[in-house]
Amino acid sequence: MRVLLIVHGFPPSASGGTELYADAHARELRRRGDDVLVVTREQDPGRDEYAVRRETRDGMRVIWINNTFRKARSFEETYRSDAIDAAAMRAIDEFRPDVAHVHHLTCLSTTMVARLRERSIPVVATLHDYWLMCHRGQLYDMDFHVCGGPDECHRCVGAAGGLGAAAHAGAGAVRALERRLPDAAAQGLRSAAERAAALMASSAGGDVEHRRRTAHMRAICGDVAEWIAPSRDIRDRFVQFGVQADRISLSSYGVDPSPFRRTARSASNLLRIGYLGSLMASKAPHVLLEAVRQLPAGTFSLDIFGGYAAYHGDDRYRAKVEPLLRQDGVTPHGPIPHARVPEALASIDVLVVPSVWPENSPFVIHEAFLAGVPVVASRIGGIPELVVDGKSGLLFEPGDTAGLVLALGRLSSEPRLLATLRAGIPAVRTLDDDVTAVRTLYQRVEPAQSTSKIAAVVLNYGTPDETYLAVRSLLASRYPLAEVIVVDNDEGPDDRLREALAPVWNRVTAIRNRRNLGFSGGMNVGIRDALARGADAVLLVNSDVIAPPDSVGLLERALSAASGSGIAGPVVLRRSEPDRVASLGMRYLASTGRMRHVGFGERLNGQTGRARQIDGVSGCFMLVRREVFEAIGLLDEDYFFSFEDLDFCLRARRAGFSTLLAGAAVVYHEGGRSMGATSPRRLYFAARNHLRLARRLKPETNAVAAAGRTASIVMLNVAHAIRAKGGSIGDRIGAVVRGTRDYLANRFGDDSDRGR
Repeated sequence: MRVLLIVHGFPPSASGGTELYADAHARELRRRGDDVLVVTREQDPGRDEYAVRRETRDGMRVIWINNTFRKARSFEETYRSDAIDAAAMRAIDEFRPDVAHVHHLTCLSTTMVARLRERSIPVVATLHDYWLMCHRGQLYDMDFHVCGGPDECHRCVGAAGGLGAAAHAGAGAVRALERRLPDAAAQGLRSAAERAAALMASSAGGDVEHRRRTAHMRAICGDVAEWIAPSRDIRDRFVQFGVQADRISLSSYGVDPSPFRRTARSASNLLRIGYLGSLMASKAPHVLLEAVRQLPAGTFSLDIFGGYAAYHGDDRYRAKVEPLLRQDGVTPHGPIPHARVPEALASIDVLVVPSVWPENSPFVIHEAFLAGVPVVASRIGGIPELVVDGKSGLLFEPGDTAGLVLALGRLSSEPRLLATLRAGIPAVRTLDDDVTAVRTLYQRVEPAQSTSKIAAVVLNYGTPDETYLAVRSLLASRYPLAEVIVVDNDEGPDDRLREALAPVWNRVTAIRNRRNLGFSGGMNVGIRDALARGADAVLLVNSDVIAPPDSVGLLERALSAASGSGIAGPVVLRRSEPDRVASLGMRYLASTGRMRHVGFGERLNGQTGRARQIDGVSGCFMLVRREVFEAIGLLDEDYFFSFEDLDFCLRARRAGFSTLLAGAAVVYHEGGRSMGATSPRRLYFAARNHLRLARRLKPETNAVAAAGRTASIVMLNVAHAIRAKGGSIGDRIGAVVRGTRDYLANRFGDDSDRGR
């Protein structure tokens, strides 16, 4: 199984509970033989923003995307980023996962979830905290109080959300300067900047941004197939947020027990108290430090394993906690590697978890239980689901220093209590059991393979070698094609195409027309054959197209996911310049007759992604449902060459079928191989057929209006002829004149019997 894991940080650069758990999961999946890709974030000011770094570690691949927020210009860009999305999806498309497991999206881009769904890659997500409903992640506000949830977000979002692009740019400059200053000076600069931001911010803007974020996150939640909640408390909060209860499975964290079996415990006359974690306001180590100050001297020791961390850049808490670390009986050890956690737990008698935010299912409690250490903890969030008061530990009210003093006093004064609590420690779920259950969930949510029978029709005219490349790319499709039908419009010798297709001849159906029927006529021959063979959908393919292996499947998925859709096309890139767009679909304005290929000539820069409705897609690679042909017929052969694809899409829309640009799908096309990219003949067909399309789709009853539209289209084509290459300017403008003349004379189809 190919498993994609997405997490906001990854060891060794990040070592919080979520990151460590994701790392353990990834390693266990790899040990079982699964192919694993981890997409994560790093923050390296020395590297380009959004730069991608690849690493292979213990058999699994890790993609690091650099994000320091120095290019963020709005609050929205702090949680969704087209640049991060594009960088991640390039790696993900290359990996082709069967399932994605999202552990955390902060500092990445939420829209990756939507992109995965568009690709029919099922998404499983574990709820580690509240970031999807709270931009600080802990339901703990800027005043260091627990909040009531999304309805109160405007209080925290205010400063960030109410700032404009200039202020966000200024924040990036402040961050850059901070990195060059000593700690004290950097903190002073940050505090001044925060005060200025608060004065500049618009509370109304913050309210709008919080509502926009909340609506966006609810939409993202809808794209997740299955949720995993390590505690009932977090499950219930997300059900209240709008996630369907039947899509959330309760599943406790699993931990590898082997490191804890190699540690030995020793006896002590003191009550050895321990704290493991960041010294952060929401984790409230000050409550513990103030409590031990009230214990009798010489009866306890307190070991603090962890370093100070500001709460979302707010450094006020440092002044409160640092003096308390200097009291007698307290030993600060600073941050320790995760590999030393079993050793640290073996050196204490009790772990204290004094958090004042509604923790989900603290990883450190699971590890303490594995080490045989009872826990004294706040009665908040999911903690009471782990620590049973009086059985495996003791509970006190969050922030209640007196309650914690009472609990620790009991451990000192009741000699048998520690032993009783150790005996009551529950079994801890193993990582092996956890991953087994999650893999079962992965298999359950894998999308069923589509049963749509797709036949591809490839049209050849004078380009047998190109046709071979197109056919070979289709035969490599990961979506199995029922038929590959090659229609030969070539008027040359019969054996040219057969010789070119010799390596794949027995895998295709060849139809010889012996004359050039044009694009529409030749394709119709293949379409009729495909429908007669029972195709549910027909894929139209130019001979000068090369399709990556996932293109057909992505088009089929886009059609399957969109009710009422009948036609889908991909992003078309130039074969000669693969980073240049040939078409992001077509837009057509009936009132003026103006048509354009969206994005033509632009560099590819994140334009791929979500499927969206469009007026038309290029006929060079177009997937059409059978029902569309049955409703509107085949391509109009009077066009012969050009505009028949847009005509077909617009006729389909009139019949109730939408056309989609499947942004996740990409093909490479080099137009002009059969007729010649610079042939004036192309200008003839463009002018004639452009006029025909406009009249057909919107017949003008007013003669003046009709003449005006005709003149407008002719001038557009003349302007195009002037800019075009090939032949003399007289030949090019003459081609437009001939096309206009034949349109006015109602002469359509092939132009071979007319003056060129």
